[in-house]
Amino acid sequence: MFERSAVPRPSPISPTVARNVIVIGGFSAAWRQPDGQWIRVEPVEAFEPWRWFVLLWLIVSALAVAPFAWALAHRFAKPIRAFAAAAERLGRDPRAPPLELEGPGEIAEAAAAFNTMQARLNRYVDDRTTVISAVAHDLRTPLMRLGLRLEAAPDDLRRACESDIRDMQGLVSTALAYVRDTSEKPVRRPLDLRSLTETVVDDLADRGEAVTLAPGETVVLDGNPAAIKALVTNLVMNAVKYAGGAEVTLDRVDGHAVLEVCDRGPGIPPEDLDHVFEPFFRGERSRNRDTGGVGLGLPSARAVARAHGGDVELADRPGGGLIATMRLPI
Repeated sequence: MFERSAVPRPSPISPTVARNVIVIGGFSAAWRQPDGQWIRVEPVEAFEPWRWFVLLWLIVSALAVAPFAWALAHRFAKPIRAFAAAAERLGRDPRAPPLELEGPGEIAEAAAAFNTMQARLNRYVDDRTTVISAVAHDLRTPLMRLGLRLEAAPDDLRRACESDIRDMQGLVSTALAYVRDTSEKPVRRPLDLRSLTETVVDDLADRGEAVTLAPGETVVLDGNPAAIKALVTNLVMNAVKYAGGAEVTLDRVDGHAVLEVCDRGPGIPPEDLDHVFEPFFRGERSRNRDTGGVGLGLPSARAVARAHGGDVELADRPGGGLIATMRLPI
């Protein structure tokens, strides 16, 4: 005979405790009354009212908390947006106003560090600019003395030396102009870039140069008129000087003013495209050996464009020639 093991019966639950128990999911319960009848309890297959209440409570709570959450996130994101705007402004104008020291202690400390970095960068650039300007300026005196001492030299030697002195004086003057253009505080105002470009093109066309400007819409932007005109003149004159002519187009593309100066010259070797924007680099090896400037035209043009938040790039033109592209934000 096998003995049947006793199955432990669960301890009874008092009605008070049972009322506080919430059963989730499907279940079935039965209770036999003293008269022998059974009462069966099963969940109703429907969305109970209490669930509607919970769902409504969650929706109302989310709607009530959303404005406060948005305001809190906006407050936390505001310093980050300020830093992003300051970094973008610093790239366009190194002498832009510093950040305001406001907000929590950590934010104010970060803003102070950013302002210190900006001040140090400006001092570094100013120191280098001052040294270059001083050296270029002081070179004028020894060049003048050399010119005076050559008056007693033989004619052939004097003419050769005077030619070298003139070249050096031109180099000094160009270097001083480059330092002045890249270090002076820009004065910006709304200007019509198409009218400015038409002025440059018309002046060169009146001299008999083969320069044309394609028709298009008016493009207005904030900039330094003198610096922008020097930039456009530089690009067009390079094409005229090295290729004998220029085809200029001006369009508005993705919120930028895009000026293209195209020529049909010999172009620039690929290995020199990365160096033509270096100061004093001359690329006449790929164009004309008998011509060529000091090597500060394109660096000056790129410096002006970047000071306005844009850039200048060079690329080979399909079919031969070069395309100089100036891009400035509108």
